[in-house]
Amino acid sequence: MGLPSHWWKDRSPFLDALFAETAGDSGQPGKTGWVWLSEHESREAAARLGGEGEGEGAPFAAWIPEEAHEACAAMLERVVPLATRGDLRADRWMRKIHNPTLFGDPARPEQVWLALDASTPPPLWIPAGSTAASLDEAFSPYAWPETHDPLPSVVRLPRSVRIFIGTETEMGADFETLVRFFQGLPGTDSLPWGARYSEDPWPDHPTGIALVSAGYHMAENMAQIDDTVASITMRSRRLGAAITISTMQKFCVLEVRYAPVAHASLLPLLTELLPGLPKGLPSDMPVDALSVVARLRGFQADELLALVRDPEEAPSIGYHTMGCLATMGDDGAAVRTLLGELGGRADPRHRSLAYQAASIARHKRFLHEALLRETDAGNVEALKNALRP
Repeated sequence: MGLPSHWWKDRSPFLDALFAETAGDSGQPGKTGWVWLSEHESREAAARLGGEGEGEGAPFAAWIPEEAHEACAAMLERVVPLATRGDLRADRWMRKIHNPTLFGDPARPEQVWLALDASTPPPLWIPAGSTAASLDEAFSPYAWPETHDPLPSVVRLPRSVRIFIGTETEMGADFETLVRFFQGLPGTDSLPWGARYSEDPWPDHPTGIALVSAGYHMAENMAQIDDTVASITMRSRRLGAAITISTMQKFCVLEVRYAPVAHASLLPLLTELLPGLPKGLPSDMPVDALSVVARLRGFQADELLALVRDPEEAPSIGYHTMGCLATMGDDGAAVRTLLGELGGRADPRHRSLAYQAASIARHKRFLHEALLRETDAGNVEALKNALRP
């Protein structure tokens, strides 16, 4: 007896074998958890995706900036929803629901495509290969909360990227409003914590009273530390990565700490659709965290340092310096590079910027050494004031 045939007439040759290996009884999950859709169910799902319009009303509007909506809508016109895992808990506070969905795309027929939610736009679909094994490998990094595995330690996440996203004034939002924006994204968890905690203070799998009482602990868990950069951290949607928003004198930085994923990078298509995407993003970032990064334009520290060094950017050097300093964070070697760049210049105004940055970063040794060689009277006085107890 041959393999059961899938109903999709334009299917790729591999689809029958994938369907046979992963499908259960009609409407029931197979051994891998996927429920394959009937032709009627698939058409209904496709109609829902294509019938909600573009702009703010598009089903994917919360996932990706509006400049990419038209291209996303065009990509959805011929795709075929193939299978789903059903409506599942997407965060620990039960505020969000996700519906992981498997798609066939005639424009990219060499494999199936995995969306973390039915509303996820095609540029954020994960390439899932053509076999049950490749599908499992693609989905396994995102399997929480379907498992009861402990969440990874935040401080032990091996990779990190920091992005300057602008000032509070530029974005028209104070820090609290910015935090609420990130909390509301489909790529984040609903339980944040403040700078007082280096580790996630929330339970990995809150149930019962722990779930009900989460709201009562919110203020306590979002507490900051006096005289430090204010920050709020939250898990990514699938809870492996950590998303931190911080503000240093109203210069705001987004940091993503994550464990790398092995599937092919989504960056080539995203970069094509979103020219403002930060340059040099790592190709192994998980897609739930990448979806958060993609929501705003931004710069990494090396881009900002290049702008500090660019003579044509001199009118904006103060802005670039502060953005660079905020983005470098606790990277002492990078901060010293920035201070050395500005502190060795002939223009006393640029040296003054270096001293201001050193004072903010509490690089006292740099300030003491600068005082010994500084010749500008105004800078000498500013350095003395900065070094007073």
